[in-house]
Amino acid sequence: MRFEAVGAGALVELLAVAVGATIPLPRSVRVSAALALLGVGLAGGYVAGWFAGGNWRDGLRHGLLAGAIGGVALAVVLGYTMATPGSEVGALWGMNYLIATGGIPLWLAAYDAQLGIALPLLAGIIVALEGAIAGGASGTVSVEPP
Repeated sequence: MRFEAVGAGALVELLAVAVGATIPLPRSVRVSAALALLGVGLAGGYVAGWFAGGNWRDGLRHGLLAGAIGGVALAVVLGYTMATPGSEVGALWGMNYLIATGGIPLWLAAYDAQLGIALPLLAGIIVALEGAIAGGASGTVSVEPP
């Protein structure tokens, strides 16, 4: 395991989450920025897999670990913004907007305390899986013909 590769991928994801949580955005681009932030695992996983080198399995492991770190950070920040009104100004406002207007069934919306845990957890899992897929796809070992 090359921890510098995992660190490079996680750094990409952590920077994206920090920017998404702190930089104010115009209302017209907040939802698009939220969807881009949800796809940050692809960038971090690709960086981790590329720096790790090796075959697709090495890239997958490194991308999964980097994606898990970024996914935990996104889940914590998203959970905080869901519980603290007025704290979101950028891409996380777009995520909260999508969650609030996404057509949540009434039987599930009654459990709003659980939504503050389940939906950030789901976002973190999505980022981790994206990291694994992108890390596996970025394997740098080539096959030489005989």
